[in-house]
Amino acid sequence: MKFMVLLFVIMSLGIITNAQDGVKFEDLTFEQALAKAKVENKLVFMDCYTSWCGPCKRMLNTVFVQKEAGDFFNPRFVNVKYDMEKGEGPAIGKQYGVDAYPTFLIINANGKLMHKLVGAMPLEELIENVERGLKANSIAEYEALYQAGKLDKTEQMAYWKLLSISGEVVKAQTVGDDLWGKLSEKDKRNSTYWPLLRSRATTIEGEEMKFVCANREYFEKEVGKEEVGKLIYNSFITELNMMIVYQLPAKKYEKLPTIKDLLKNNDVPRKEALLKITELAEARGNYNVKAYLDILDANLNVWNDSEKGTIFEAAKLFIPLVNDKEQTRRLGEIALRAQESVKDEIVKEGIIKIGLTSRRVSGKDGVYWEDLGSLKEVLDRASLESRYVFLYFHNDGQTSKLINEKLFSNKEVGDYLNKFFINYKIHVGEGEGPEIARRYGVIVPNVVIVLDKHGDMRHRVSNLMQGDFIERVNETFDDNKAVGELETRYTMGDRSPEFMLKYLTALIKLSSPKASFVALELFALLNDEQRISPEFWMLYHPQFAMISSDMKNYLFSNIQKFREKLGAEKVDELVGFQINSDLDQVLYNAAAKISVEDIDRTIQFIKQNKLQHSKQLIGLANIVKLFKNKVCSVKAYKKASKDMKPEEIPFADLYANILAMEPERAEEWKAWGKEIVDSLTDPKYIQWYKQLLQL
Repeated sequence: MKFMVLLFVIMSLGIITNAQDGVKFEDLTFEQALAKAKVENKLVFMDCYTSWCGPCKRMLNTVFVQKEAGDFFNPRFVNVKYDMEKGEGPAIGKQYGVDAYPTFLIINANGKLMHKLVGAMPLEELIENVERGLKANSIAEYEALYQAGKLDKTEQMAYWKLLSISGEVVKAQTVGDDLWGKLSEKDKRNSTYWPLLRSRATTIEGEEMKFVCANREYFEKEVGKEEVGKLIYNSFITELNMMIVYQLPAKKYEKLPTIKDLLKNNDVPRKEALLKITELAEARGNYNVKAYLDILDANLNVWNDSEKGTIFEAAKLFIPLVNDKEQTRRLGEIALRAQESVKDEIVKEGIIKIGLTSRRVSGKDGVYWEDLGSLKEVLDRASLESRYVFLYFHNDGQTSKLINEKLFSNKEVGDYLNKFFINYKIHVGEGEGPEIARRYGVIVPNVVIVLDKHGDMRHRVSNLMQGDFIERVNETFDDNKAVGELETRYTMGDRSPEFMLKYLTALIKLSSPKASFVALELFALLNDEQRISPEFWMLYHPQFAMISSDMKNYLFSNIQKFREKLGAEKVDELVGFQINSDLDQVLYNAAAKISVEDIDRTIQFIKQNKLQHSKQLIGLANIVKLFKNKVCSVKAYKKASKDMKPEEIPFADLYANILAMEPERAEEWKAWGKEIVDSLTDPKYIQWYKQLLQL
């Protein structure tokens, strides 16, 4: 037992030690980070990243996790990281001029920027650059000395380095050009100025690269053979990558024979790989997709991870241009085969995404449904590809078959869903279907739930055969319309009127019963000015403003104010609809809680407010009043409806109800029905009435 306890303690200590390896990024707001820096007499080190930035991920997963990184940064800095597209990120980015990712900021406790680094780099270089920035004069101090002409060549070199690592590209170019012009041939061969030469020797045919090649042996002794070889390789790969990633003007591709000769006749690192990329560039320049894929397919073992990453990104841009699904499918197959030999996890992830996406969009017209064994596998795929899951709940019924035939087989729908989602079908009655349906509150089939990579509901779409299907699914990407996102905000307690209106709108689209409760809650939150505003007019729809509801009573009590604000026609139309609905309830439901006194008050209201179509409304009210008093005489109803159009008379409801009370009046009522038919002009009404009377 003692041994087990000891073992547990040792293991725990090991876990704690491991947890402390690497940079400790703290979950603090920017304000909290500054406050902590002040208390601990430290600076703030800030990693400015984005979720889609590959180099950002590489820094986080391979550089900051190293023990040496933790040993350097943790004692000196309060370390924080912010997504520049979320939360505080955009404001911080604007404040400190962050426009490239990753960017690393060093800020004192007062919020003053002390140093700035741009771009991913190895740990050794990162630490060196951080120390250089902290030890050096500030950029502003250097600039003042530079403008005064008080920097010697060594100091100007230091200024250029500081500008370069800080991402001040334009200024660095100016200072670098000026310094290069001051250097003698001997200076240019000095290792002190090698970083400047390296930054300028970027093209194969440039003067700086010619200078490097002419003095290659000397530089190899000064800075190392590997360093010089890397520079020469980079000059080739940079130019070739431009040719395969972008469709450049034809003239640019005329250089390829010269580049090939230079490669063949000189000692260039990774010569075979570069020669094969020239072949890709030729295919790209000739717009030959088949040749590009043939070269790609035959040479996967030639290129390293970095080269493969760029080549497949280039293919992702190039292949779809020809709009050939067969070639797109082939790209997907090659990519999924290529990723098996890739060791760099970020590159591997990128190639897998290209493979899966290419396969998805290359299918036949219509939706590509993933053939995966479980929702967990689907969510794993979503996490890998950083996509939402389009989850369609179906069964074997006719409606599901119709949706598949008419909607999901549609090319436009397929192209849209295949491009943006991982699409997966779940049968509500088979396998894990019933359990998943319960989890997401799916009661009936033919419903779509959009999930994020964690399996949380992002959006919900019903009534799939409506014409605006794509538009409604596209709401997934809008935080103000995605019902799952709104639901989360509601659950977390957001009750601002603006938010509640967005939430209510989303619920209405879903025909959710919860809409009525949210409408009542929203109405209670509003002041009088808001209640009368056009923004919240939907609250007075009969769906919410039912008989005796607060919304209906408020509308009727403030009809003049509503008319002034929204226009008499719009208001009277809804009020008239409300009155019609309330009165019809008496004819539909004998137990309706509307008294004769209520009807009299309604008539008085119509007269006092001079509603549009008041004659029709008063006629209907008088008819309902007769019915409420159990009057069965046709004569009485004819008199009540004398100012109504024939099609406005609720004859069908009256006919059925009166005959139920006094069957002997059948002929009397049938005769009135024939009179109404004879006065109708609409063929649909005529046909319907005739069928009714026959029955």
